[in-house]
Amino acid sequence: MKMRLNMDVAAGGILVLLIVLIGLVILLGAQAGIRVTTDLPKDGVITPYQTIKLTFSEPILFEPASSAIWLDPIWDGYLEYVDSRTIQYVPVKPFELNTVYKLTITPEVLTTSGHALKKIHSWEFKVRDPLVAYLVSSEKESSIWVVDLMGNPPHRLTDENVKINSFDIAQNGEFIVFTTTRVNSEGGIDLWRVNRDGTDAEILLDCGFDLCTTPAISPNGLRIAYSREAAGPTPDLPYGSPRIWVLDLESGQNSPVYENQETLGYNPSWSPDSNKLASFDGLADQIRVLDLKENKQYVFPSNTGGPITWSPDSTKILFTNVVQTEDGLRTQVYIADLLLNKSQPLLGENDDLDHAYYSLAWSSVEERAVLGFRISEDQPMQILWLFDPVLLEGIVIANQEEYSYNSPQWDPWGNSLIFQRFKLSGAFNPEIGLWRQGFNEPVILTPGLMPHWLP
Repeated sequence: MKMRLNMDVAAGGILVLLIVLIGLVILLGAQAGIRVTTDLPKDGVITPYQTIKLTFSEPILFEPASSAIWLDPIWDGYLEYVDSRTIQYVPVKPFELNTVYKLTITPEVLTTSGHALKKIHSWEFKVRDPLVAYLVSSEKESSIWVVDLMGNPPHRLTDENVKINSFDIAQNGEFIVFTTTRVNSEGGIDLWRVNRDGTDAEILLDCGFDLCTTPAISPNGLRIAYSREAAGPTPDLPYGSPRIWVLDLESGQNSPVYENQETLGYNPSWSPDSNKLASFDGLADQIRVLDLKENKQYVFPSNTGGPITWSPDSTKILFTNVVQTEDGLRTQVYIADLLLNKSQPLLGENDDLDHAYYSLAWSSVEERAVLGFRISEDQPMQILWLFDPVLLEGIVIANQEEYSYNSPQWDPWGNSLIFQRFKLSGAFNPEIGLWRQGFNEPVILTPGLMPHWLP
């Protein structure tokens, strides 16, 4: 009986001690205040579109927390409530190069019970320099290579034994999606994914017997649009015509964009806001645009299958179309306004000759776009013209004799342009060129095909 009493006393003492310790921890925690961490990398070097998360040690109120967060210099973006402990800063436009940003959160009461962040927390960060990714294609390989803008030697990103025929790069530069020339075990072509440094290459989507090509990553990085050709009922029958499918990277859902199987599509192109998807229907000679958010469809006549480019605000597209005139066939550049659901000629309506307009790329700067065309019908070479889509005024930026230029792509800031050029005579040796404001003429970076920015 005495031993039982002693054990009860001991247990009671331990319980009291635990209560005291718990109270002490709570007291010390209250005195120390709320803690906050960020997902910024240790070296402070980020992607141009980096979303920055702030995680608090306990649930907080959004309003007082958001009023305590400051970014210097001020940038175009917004704070977003993720959950009771997490707030993130989302940039609306890419952070600038060569700028050191400072994210600060000042002391503030952040909970209904009066718990506070008791000291200033600050983090500095800057944007990494962009790279250029491109394809090196030969009898031995068809690999993605990378080169910087500083004149350093390029290096191979993907395995030389994996032959690539199309690829796209996420807007944040963190991953690449590609397709290969090699079929899978069932005779189809899959979608692959690889990190920006070439690591962890893996099949993203097993397409089975079907051919999956021309991947396009949505700017927010959440979805992959691609062209899919269904295998015939038997191996001796041809593949079906291409249709546009979308793979959702979060949910894994993978389905055609249009329910009607007769609606074809190739070479998908996302709007900058990630809500709209354009593609070319070669059977109907139409460009189809689907607003995935509003579930609206738009159709514009086009028979060239040429590139489509979006305005920075995602409300307009530029594309080409060949029309019959009194003087013969003429290629024209059209502008389509989705708000008005109307398209009209922008260039070429009164041309004396066919300039074969083709390459198009609209910068993230509203008044800056580039167009490829030929000067005369006896010269197949295409030059690049930088112009204002409203004023239709501009300058020629690439027109070296005997060379033709195509595949222009703007950097995230809309200031630098990469493109592909090749000599019209002799061996086919394409090269990657760079033009930026202030250049008298472009510079050649490296031999290669299909340039893409790797931010």
